[in-house]
Amino acid sequence: MATVTSTGMTVEEFSRLPRDGAQHELNAGKLITMPPPKSLHSRVARSVFIALHTQLQKDGVREVYMEAGYLLAKGPNTIRQPDVSVMSKDQVRATDDDDYFEGAPELAVEVVSPRNSDEDLVEKVRQYLAAGARWVWVVYPETQSVTVWDASGSHVFTGDNLLPGFGVKVSDLFNGSHATA
Repeated sequence: MATVTSTGMTVEEFSRLPRDGAQHELNAGKLITMPPPKSLHSRVARSVFIALHTQLQKDGVREVYMEAGYLLAKGPNTIRQPDVSVMSKDQVRATDDDDYFEGAPELAVEVVSPRNSDEDLVEKVRQYLAAGARWVWVVYPETQSVTVWDASGSHVFTGDNLLPGFGVKVSDLFNGSHATA
């Protein structure tokens, strides 16, 4: 279960948090502390990462990350850490090594844990999209399903220009296979 500390925490204060194994996010200035993910969550996040990485090696324009930090909003500050994310190499180059990525990734992937509430997930999706994400995937290991949200609100995954030619069976994300179309 996540712990929320009601503060008006700054990005600088957030950056100085101890590396204690817990995952921290900042939601409108409030510190959220979550325990480390369990094995199923980690395996599914890794499968998503590998599937995207395999495709993006061919792309040459985008990079995929696990657990990168994104400064989605300032005043009050919101820093989120999607399980997997995709962003352009231009966005990567525009960020100093000691800073959080500003704005949202092009694609944010949240792998649902038992500790995640529906309300928290919807809030994260809205925050990613409001900060400029083109897509958000919410991956449900328990039901082996994926909900896709896009910036237009259509919830229809087409590949578009972000991942042309990308294809993966949803079931492969949960059993470790990584076939691409």
